Amino acid sequence: MSLKSVSKNTVIYSLGTLALRFTTFLLIPLYTHYLTKAEFGLLQTLLFTVQIIITINDVGMRSALMRFFAEYEVKNKISELLGSSTLINVFIGIAFLLIAIIIPDSFLFNLFDIEIIPNLLLFTVLVGVSQTLSLNILSYFRAKDQGIVYMIISLTTSIILILTTYLFLVTFNFGIIGVLWAQSISFITMWLIVLAWIIYKHGLQIKSRTIILLYNFGFPLIFAMSGDLVINTSGNYLLGYFNNFEEVAIFSLAYKIAAISIMVLIGPFQMAYEPFIFREKNNEKVKKIISSIATYISLAYLIVSVGILLIFKDLINVIGTSEYADAYHLLFLLLPGIGATIFNYIGQSLLHFNNKTKVTGSIVLFSTVISMVMLYFLVKFYGTIGLIASLNFYLIISSFLLLYFGIREVKIILEIKRLTIIALIGLGLFVSIYYLSYFNSIVFYFVSLFLLFITLFILYLSNFFMENEKIQFQKIIHEIIAKVI
Repeated sequence: MSLKSVSKNTVIYSLGTLALRFTTFLLIPLYTHYLTKAEFGLLQTLLFTVQIIITINDVGMRSALMRFFAEYEVKNKISELLGSSTLINVFIGIAFLLIAIIIPDSFLFNLFDIEIIPNLLLFTVLVGVSQTLSLNILSYFRAKDQGIVYMIISLTTSIILILTTYLFLVTFNFGIIGVLWAQSISFITMWLIVLAWIIYKHGLQIKSRTIILLYNFGFPLIFAMSGDLVINTSGNYLLGYFNNFEEVAIFSLAYKIAAISIMVLIGPFQMAYEPFIFREKNNEKVKKIISSIATYISLAYLIVSVGILLIFKDLINVIGTSEYADAYHLLFLLLPGIGATIFNYIGQSLLHFNNKTKVTGSIVLFSTVISMVMLYFLVKFYGTIGLIASLNFYLIISSFLLLYFGIREVKIILEIKRLTIIALIGLGLFVSIYYLSYFNSIVFYFVSLFLLFITLFILYLSNFFMENEKIQFQKIIHEIIAKVI
């Protein structure tokens, strides 16, 4: 697989991931119009909780499948790999559901002094379990480099999710429970259909040795993948406890918009990058390729994040009504921290070359503990700004440490000069756009777009790009023009 192939698969996965994750974003107008502001804040807190449930329920199985798929495929033991990983997810999912049944409904509502909604925790856990199973089974198509199939399944699931959400929330007016019902039904339906197809094609086998192998590899990754989720979810609960869920609603909307950068670029990049790295880990050129990838994806993230700032300047009032207008300026604080996760994933991949998942887990656990202590006091005294500061601290420090130890493990040399230039340009554009946001829309869009295009043009004319890269860019542009014409 070449660097060009990684780029192609990143685009394909972007379309599939965008379809599925962006659907939840497109549903926000339904949430903000058919739920109160406090209910929307509570719902987003529950959906952050779902992400933690997914991380624990998955117990690193998606990464384990990426790591060992090629080895099992050569041995013609795919059914063993898929069956064993599915059993682990199902078993942990059942345990989660049993715990949710035991916890009384009054627990959450006494904490925040809000009206009791029967079985809310149970349905929240059900959403987490159903999403875990569906994401795990979709990893099969990632490992097989079948991005088109992945995209089709994601689009189908998105359509089901939109229809069921409209049915339960708008038609039947079931409120938060209706949203959770819709998500559970959509993801369980997708999981059952794909599982049936895989059983027909490969069958499923369960082997204790494979269960032990996958569990030992994946368990430490619970800590690696849950740090930002723990900070985010705890921050939402603390913000609701110290202040109110209306502030949670503002933060959640801002985070949802900032997370578009994950949907469009970072998530798809990770999905294409992991199979590439583990297939090519013995290739002598892979170190240089990783170094170049870090530069390209950083520049791409800068463009995407600036695009988000431009697009949502006025659109945020349409999505969330005028009550949510304050969420826009939070984007300037959230986007830089989210961008650091690029180096988090690269650092993790380097450590996982030699199965050093325990190092990954230890680093993330260390960063999370420090950030959690900061989180409590910063949210208590500074509210939303304190939450963002704690989240950014975690994202940046964990990414730096993972990258540092990953580089020590694999000995790659990052293109520090070009990465520094990208960071400085990003700072300049963010500051400029922030101040321009206080002008009228015509001035804002005209000057902001001019600054972005002139910056990219100067970069192209300068020595930032090497000649072979410029030639490659020209070829891509000519190919696009030829296809359009």
